[in-house]
Amino acid sequence: MANGEAAGTGPVPAWTSTATKILVLGVLLREAFSFWTGHPYDFEVWIRTGHAVALGQNPYAFWPPVPGVSIAFYNQTLPSAAYLPFFPLLLGGLYRLWMTVGFGNRFVLYFLLKQPPIAGDALVAYLLHRVVARWSGRAAAARTALTFWSLFPYAIVISAIWGQFDSLVVALVLLTLLVTAPLERQLLYGLGIFVKWITVVFLPLEAFAARGLRRGYFVVGVAVPVLATVAVFWAFHWGFTNVAAASVSESHGGGGGMSWVGILTSFLVNPTLQRVPYLDLALSYVWVPAVVLAGWFAAPWFRGGTSEGVLRAVLLVTTVFLLTRWGLYEQYLLYLFALCAVDILVFHPGRLAIARLLTVLASVYLLFNNDFGIRFLAPLSPSVTAFTDGLDANPLFGVIRAYALLVLCTLVTVTLVQIVRMYGRDEATPIPWIYLRFRRASPPSGDADSG
Repeated sequence: MANGEAAGTGPVPAWTSTATKILVLGVLLREAFSFWTGHPYDFEVWIRTGHAVALGQNPYAFWPPVPGVSIAFYNQTLPSAAYLPFFPLLLGGLYRLWMTVGFGNRFVLYFLLKQPPIAGDALVAYLLHRVVARWSGRAAAARTALTFWSLFPYAIVISAIWGQFDSLVVALVLLTLLVTAPLERQLLYGLGIFVKWITVVFLPLEAFAARGLRRGYFVVGVAVPVLATVAVFWAFHWGFTNVAAASVSESHGGGGGMSWVGILTSFLVNPTLQRVPYLDLALSYVWVPAVVLAGWFAAPWFRGGTSEGVLRAVLLVTTVFLLTRWGLYEQYLLYLFALCAVDILVFHPGRLAIARLLTVLASVYLLFNNDFGIRFLAPLSPSVTAFTDGLDANPLFGVIRAYALLVLCTLVTVTLVQIVRMYGRDEATPIPWIYLRFRRASPPSGDADSG
């Protein structure tokens, strides 16, 4: 694979002191939000999972609030983080570190728990710089990629404020664009699965694109997380009962989100959907045949070995997965945004309009779904979550919010369908369909002055 080729001419631009300053600025911006913000549910799950592992317990169970550090759901138990052991172990290690150096200050714990996603964001920004530098040969384009992610508000909210750790896996996906050997990519995919299973969607693409015995390399991508998980459970004497249920839950999704699934599982449609036995279960696994079909369709581009072809194939598989997953949550857009940045800066600047539209739609959804960011203030006081729960239940705001999210689900779905079509047909300068709709509804320019 020609991952090392540059679309431009001349040597690959080097990392500079200016790039370091931009990266440090991005990290400092994230650290400023790290210790006093967090999602009331997800971050609370991180806290309880870390506490359980730090005390030497099997985290795959339901846990009560942790006195002195919990931020929400004080009267109920919550499940642990529904991932393979990498993340629970990481949380447990950070909790133990806090027990040693945190002086009992809960905000120090929140700060520590945010460090992995912030480090992941910094790594994504660095890798975007290196991929764009290598593929384009242009220092300005590489610096733009670095600046984009370092100062990208959406990424800052997801990683440093919400506390999601997807940036670690986004970095692994970008690393696969820099390596040349199929076996190296399989190892990275396997590590990604161990961290947060999503890189499994690229295994069919690799298998279809490979020739001969190399088709079997995908076994490595599967073996890495399986063996790592077994090793962890054997070392810590954990039982396998609940981890299987957690993995199944994570693989098929939980409904909702910002796509068509959010409409089907909404208050308007879900009561009817529930009358059809096993329909929701079947729909929750549509992503499996979808990514297999996408991998087969995109395999010739990937097999061709050009940087543009490889990126196009990965982008198609990623977008198809996002479109078909049973629950497209805000953090999953990070994968597409990072890959789109490379595509726009190196190969297709004409795709900026549709990428910008998706970013705006996802950002508006992020704001509405989280009560304009108020929900992320949960670590400051228990009254914050009580306030946002009441706000969502308000007969005026709650209804407006619910219907606004349905509209956004529709717009995001339409946009993702167009993006799938764009990569499938390799359209260089697509006009977003939503814009075309508005144009058709408006009179042609100049009509008022004609005649």
